Amino acid sequence: MKAIMSAPHRALLLAIRAAVEQDGWFEGWLDPCAGGPSLVLEAFETTPWASLTFTGCQHRLAVRLNGPMEAVERAWDRLEALFVAGDFPLAGHFLADFSIGEREGEIGPDGAMELRVHLEALTIEA
Repeated sequence: MKAIMSAPHRALLLAIRAAVEQDGWFEGWLDPCAGGPSLVLEAFETTPWASLTFTGCQHRLAVRLNGPMEAVERAWDRLEALFVAGDFPLAGHFLADFSIGEREGEIGPDGAMELRVHLEALTIEA
């Protein structure tokens, strides 16, 4: 079943994916069938948001990185830099705020790491 997405929801996901795809270092990370390290969007929730002068959406995302510990740590460093820059073009919206929340990591007996990161974004209608 295909999820129904709002325009800002779709725009933010596409912008994040495009930013990751443009960074050649992540080649293969977005393909779970590749058998290597992976980057997966586990959850995404959007709720309407408004102030006295603006309307938009509050987004909550959960991403998971899996792979060898060194690769996951390097991937997170690169993702964090992308997220902190917050330069995501969003058709009809702009990114007003982006924050990195809780991080949970586990290292398995084989040295593989699973890192889950919670993110929040606020998009405003342009």
